[in-house]
Amino acid sequence: MEEERELISLSSKQMEQLRKELRVRISREELGQARRVEVLDRIFTVSQTNPTAFHQIWIQPLLAAGLSLEAAVGHIIASYFQPN
Repeated sequence: MEEERELISLSSKQMEQLRKELRVRISREELGQARRVEVLDRIFTVSQTNPTAFHQIWIQPLLAAGLSLEAAVGHIIASYFQPN
């Protein structure tokens, strides 16, 4: 209820600023999602090109370290998001 009162009391200039910030946030989230899809596509392409090598190089060491298959894949995906 308090938030509604605050929104009503905002000037049109303030509302426009909030809209602008919201559009920027939505745009970033869409780009982030597109990047995740691109990364997953790259991982699947590499794993399908040579599944045995992919398993030996990427999956097996993580499984040997005690991770589950799901956690191993999660770490591989996360590694693609790390800045260079």
